[in-house]
Amino acid sequence: MFDLARVSEFMRGYRSVVSLDASTLADGVRRLWRKRMTDFWQLKFHCDRGDFSCDELFTADEALLHWWTDRIGQVEDAFTKA
Repeated sequence: MFDLARVSEFMRGYRSVVSLDASTLADGVRRLWRKRMTDFWQLKFHCDRGDFSCDELFTADEALLHWWTDRIGQVEDAFTKA
């Protein structure tokens, strides 16, 4: 899903310009993961608005969530290793 090598290189370059603490980045990774775990915007569109245009995103979002959950430590490492 994510190219973790690219993420790591991007973050290494970004952190060379902007000072970011590794623990802050790890916290951000976990917060975004939790947000994805509890974000039901597609259901709101589908059920509340009768808008079915986003239904196909359920599958993609579920796949990303499974991938991320299985690799949470690797995702954190990609964002935090200097």
